[in-house]
Amino acid sequence: MSVLVFSVSHRGNAVQFSVDGAQTLGDLRQRLAQQFGVAPKQQRLLLKGEVGASPAGDNMPISSLIPANSRIVLIGTPAAELAAYLKGNERREEGRSNYEKYRATTVSQTREPIEYSEYGFLKFETLPGLVHQASALAMLRRLARDEGVRGIMRKRQYSVGVLRELHPNERTILGYNRNRGQVIALRLRTDDLEGFRDYDDVRKVLMHELAHMVWDEHDERFHKLNRELCQELDELDWTRRGQTVGGGAPSSGPRFQQSTVEEAASAHIDGGALTSKGFVLGGTAPQLPPDNDTAA
Repeated sequence: MSVLVFSVSHRGNAVQFSVDGAQTLGDLRQRLAQQFGVAPKQQRLLLKGEVGASPAGDNMPISSLIPANSRIVLIGTPAAELAAYLKGNERREEGRSNYEKYRATTVSQTREPIEYSEYGFLKFETLPGLVHQASALAMLRRLARDEGVRGIMRKRQYSVGVLRELHPNERTILGYNRNRGQVIALRLRTDDLEGFRDYDDVRKVLMHELAHMVWDEHDERFHKLNRELCQELDELDWTRRGQTVGGGAPSSGPRFQQSTVEEAASAHIDGGALTSKGFVLGGTAPQLPPDNDTAA
């Protein structure tokens, strides 16, 4: 038996092998799969070109393909990483599909009227086809009935036609205000669609969008009003006096993200790239969904 000694390196991890030269390249691939986690069909072996590139390569003896003391480079993605990527890609495609359904069926969005008030929010809209719709609707209703928010709406005499849920696929924005209160949309869900963003973060974004009731551009007048609204939000909410921002997550139901209010306030509201259409984290705001607010 002739023993061949050579090394195989994958992502900087070099391992020395001693094999029977009569074994086939297919046998070696099985050992490499066990060592590095890369499936045989995903392996590319480089040694002054690709080893065993011909159709019959896997059936050829190793001694005819690999000289002794060679240094071979293995290229390939481990099966576990590949599976995770494919699963993530499947989730992304599902999210895109749900979003396209949302864009095509905005007229069938879940709508919930609230008690009439001259100043406040007239209707709610949540996204169809997503889990935890009741939780999404509950968050919109909670915002509208928030003592601080209600106080601002009355004091400033703001009236908003529709308070809408914004799809998480709109990754670059957290909200928008269309036509100074015709529609305000807020991103409620986390990127993975499994949970919800922290309530206080969403509340801060709502203040940002309410500042657009008066000012379109993000100039000093806008920022001054936004700061005033954030201050009034706490001053007018008697239920939160003496309490810390945030609060515990629910013991059951959908997952709720922990608060990042300070980060949102300092890094994004006044310091991020913004457009008059919404609260933007970076780049250009995407095209907004078509306006079907008058539909039943």
